[in-house]
Amino acid sequence: MKKILVPIDGSSHSNLALEKAEEFAKACGGDITLLHVNDFSEHMFHYDTGLEESFVEAFNELSEDILKEGKEKLAELGDRVKVVKLDGTVSRMITQYANQGDFDLVIIGSHGKGMIHEFVMGGVAHKVILHVNKPVLVVK
Repeated sequence: MKKILVPIDGSSHSNLALEKAEEFAKACGGDITLLHVNDFSEHMFHYDTGLEESFVEAFNELSEDILKEGKEKLAELGDRVKVVKLDGTVSRMITQYANQGDFDLVIIGSHGKGMIHEFVMGGVAHKVILHVNKPVLVVK
């Protein structure tokens, strides 16, 4: 487990995934990539055209804060932690990034901060399990 991908959204479950990833990275000498996806589509119900610039800036600031906080929690790992921000549908972007990347493991929280919550497992985690072609560890 030399390369670990951890999608994060700042939720308590994503923080648990961070903790588990840190355990693996320390035990195996691995690197961690923290991934945050801005999904504007969840917030565009009433918009016929593009998003206002201030709205996009707010999302980008939130994304940077989430990634910064995640990296700070893994400070002991130093330069073995990389951060990536993408825009798009959360499950689709995580799946594409994971499948195209050279990762040995994806560690994801069972639930996130999304607007839609499924009964047993969060919708994003469920889709990642189904579509990522790498081992996935779900943390709850």
